[in-house]
Amino acid sequence: MLTKSDLNQIRVIVSDEVDSIVDKKLDIKLKPIKKDLQYIRKTANLIIKNYDEADVKLERRVRKIEEHLDLPADIF
Repeated sequence: MLTKSDLNQIRVIVSDEVDSIVDKKLDIKLKPIKKDLQYIRKTANLIIKNYDEADVKLERRVRKIEEHLDLPADIF
């Protein structure tokens, strides 16, 4: 007959093994998701960088036009 202590030890061992198996399977399933997230992150950074550069260029153009037409910089 098994005692409560024996059952608890068995429970701990089984729980550790199950957790180990689940972690391995989960890691295998998460790898493609991690790659997709890296791709999305890189793409988002490129979009933000391009938008920022375009915004800065447009701001420079507007400033030059304002200076050329002698307009105050903060009309609106």
